[in-house]
Amino acid sequence: MFKINWTEEAEQDLENILLYYLEQAGLRVAEAVYNRIRDQFGQLDSFPESTRVGRVQGTRECVISRLPYIAVIDVGHDTVTVLSVVHTARKYPPEGNG
Repeated sequence: MFKINWTEEAEQDLENILLYYLEQAGLRVAEAVYNRIRDQFGQLDSFPESTRVGRVQGTRECVISRLPYIAVIDVGHDTVTVLSVVHTARKYPPEGNG
């Protein structure tokens, strides 16, 4: 089993996502989005290599099913670090980081 760690940037990304859904669609939708993301990450502790190779060297990408988000992760020996959560409409990677 891999330990899941979140960077401060990734935690802020998640908070911003949930605040957006809370403001735009209400608590039930925000909770549903949170549960979907949490469930998706629940699989990473056992199968981090099931994610796709990342666009930034040394990373992998976890596509959040039925949501427009991709989690950028780093898979270590016994840890998975969530680096950021990116909306699919956003230019990623930013210029000069690919």
